[in-house]
Amino acid sequence: MSQLTINNVRIAGMSACVPATVEDNRTLPIYNDENEALKVIASTGIERHHKVDDNTTASDLTVKAVEALLNEMGWSAQEVDCFAYVCTSRDYIAPQTACVLQDRLGLRNDCCVFDLPFGCSGWVYGMSIVSSMMSHGTFKRAILVAAETNTRNRNPRDTAVRPLFGDAATATALEFNPEQARPMNFMYGVDGSGFDAVWAPYGGIRNPVTPEALEEKEVSPGVYRRGIDMIVNGMDVFGFAIKQPPRSLKELIETFSIDVETVDLLLLHQANKFIDEKIRKAVKIPPEKTPYCLEEYGNVTSASIPLTMVTRCREQLSGDEKHCVACGFGVGLAWASMEFYAGNVKMVDVIDY
Repeated sequence: MSQLTINNVRIAGMSACVPATVEDNRTLPIYNDENEALKVIASTGIERHHKVDDNTTASDLTVKAVEALLNEMGWSAQEVDCFAYVCTSRDYIAPQTACVLQDRLGLRNDCCVFDLPFGCSGWVYGMSIVSSMMSHGTFKRAILVAAETNTRNRNPRDTAVRPLFGDAATATALEFNPEQARPMNFMYGVDGSGFDAVWAPYGGIRNPVTPEALEEKEVSPGVYRRGIDMIVNGMDVFGFAIKQPPRSLKELIETFSIDVETVDLLLLHQANKFIDEKIRKAVKIPPEKTPYCLEEYGNVTSASIPLTMVTRCREQLSGDEKHCVACGFGVGLAWASMEFYAGNVKMVDVIDY
């Protein structure tokens, strides 16, 4: 059982940027009629999502989110000691997008920057990695980005994925603060045997892009894909999601002796309302303590937990300290759960790009 406790680091601020363009699932051209769309909305809870244009990347959204956060915090970019970029839809295979963003954001040349190509569990993993690096006090200020442009690598004619996924970038400001910080507790897990439950078969080194990989094929009625498109095998993901995340949260609660009655917020990866409700009920957290933003933004993978915090928990987190439990799960198949406290967080209104 992998577990970790981190001291001396707190969440100081958060921001998010989403594309201004909205796709409503009721009017998507991939459906034969509105009734078909309504069935998908009823089963997922996702009504619409925000979508970038063909010239916008996750790093473009990131610049807006980070600049707004730095302004709100009163931090200079030169004061940031560590910058981590959680994203699978990176600008290039190489170099790391964090290196490109170091220049675009005006971070110091001796700033520690790196990419974390995690998916749905990425914000929790990123929180543990960055805060662990900061816990000794050498790094005083850090920015953790969780961003994704899912609509750029999923086939728009794939009825299995187009209604579900959206685009967003989030930025979390972390600071070394032994006086105010409460411990953060983490649990991790992965089942790599299910790596192909959510994947893009072509485009990496093992399966390079070929002419055949660029051909669009109808793989089942209404589902069109190319080899370079991201694939989601729904039943595999469903079976995983209703089993491992609740088990991880229960292990977190037991290992760290968490009294669920004291938990103010359960923050779940925004995958599917039906799945998330199964998880919520398994850990006995009431619905009023479990916020959702998926109806508006869809599944934004690594950005989903922080986007929920920015868009649905602004007043709570900017006020008195709240006891929070979070769980990210998906691509990998990886999952991670955490317990943390957050209060007096400087929250930026969500930004349209």
